[in-house]
Amino acid sequence: MLRFLFVLVMALLPTIAQAQEKLPYPQYYTTLTNDFADILAPEAEAQINAVLQQARETRGREMTVVTIRSRKDYLPSDSIESFAKDLFNGWGIGNATRNDGILLLVAMDDREMRIALGAGYPARQDGIAARVIQTEIIPAFKEGRIADGILAGTSAALARIQHPDDVPAVETTPQIATAPRIIEQAPEPRSAGIGARIMEFINRSPILALMLAALAAVAGFFGLRGIKRYRPRKCPQCGQMMLRLGDAQEDQYLDHGQLVEERIKSKDYGVWFCTNDEHVTVIGYPTLFSKSKACPECGYHTYETQRFVRSPATTTSTGVAQLDHSCAHCKHTTSETVSIPMVTQSDNSSGFGGSSSSSSSFGGGSSSGGGASGSW
Repeated sequence: MLRFLFVLVMALLPTIAQAQEKLPYPQYYTTLTNDFADILAPEAEAQINAVLQQARETRGREMTVVTIRSRKDYLPSDSIESFAKDLFNGWGIGNATRNDGILLLVAMDDREMRIALGAGYPARQDGIAARVIQTEIIPAFKEGRIADGILAGTSAALARIQHPDDVPAVETTPQIATAPRIIEQAPEPRSAGIGARIMEFINRSPILALMLAALAAVAGFFGLRGIKRYRPRKCPQCGQMMLRLGDAQEDQYLDHGQLVEERIKSKDYGVWFCTNDEHVTVIGYPTLFSKSKACPECGYHTYETQRFVRSPATTTSTGVAQLDHSCAHCKHTTSETVSIPMVTQSDNSSGFGGSSSSSSSFGGGSSSGGGASGSW
């Protein structure tokens, strides 16, 4: 029996050692923004911290922002929901009595996010958290503006998600106004009136006007992109107009690497066929924000990287991460190890008008799993 137990323990030692390398969740170094994924520039982090610090000082609301590379870097979790709940309760985010904490968690490599709410929020606030993710965070993330999405999501969550202890705005009794005397005047020219209204709108709502202009620019970009992709093409040999094939027909003209690129969504191919001389033109369009890169061996955009933390960084030592590269087409693989910078201790409060630093620990709040999730 002793020999059996000895053999069993020796067999389990590698598994135990591997599990000890991982923590159930990261350990925070500030109660504001913990950028473990290292994706935020100092200026962007200062802006986010300013919003978080203002909410603490003016409303007593404790919210924190956390970025990680992947849930796989820590002990296994079933979902982003369970990981966020464990992280929330492990840190104790929010006031222990009101349970009014908010956590914005972003897992970059998993392309997942979650707004986790304290147990004191009613269930209807989950829907508001979902709308914040869909309207403020995901659109920016899809355009590659990660810092903008986090800042907008943080501001919107603090503004829209309401706790029962929040003091409602004081409503004033509307005053009955007498109808103003109408003074007839000559109508101004239509063009001048439209221009004046546009300028008045810009002066009254400069931020909204800027957002509309940005949306128009994005719509124009994708519209121009679509025109270039689907515009009619002439055969380079006979000059006749070519026929663009559908998805089911074009596959026979793509090689294996191109088919793999379409399968993993790193590229989308368009195939044009000339019915006169049977000439075929194949054009590839890279997918925006694809994680796949060009393989150094075959050249196809089928090269992906997975990152595993072998030893997490601390405030006293650097960490080590392993990067495993593999090609889905030619099966070329390689691995490398990179250093993870040490976690820096800072109050991260300089972005809020020189205010005092945030509390060094959370208030002991808890979450029962409320909130909303999203992916991009």
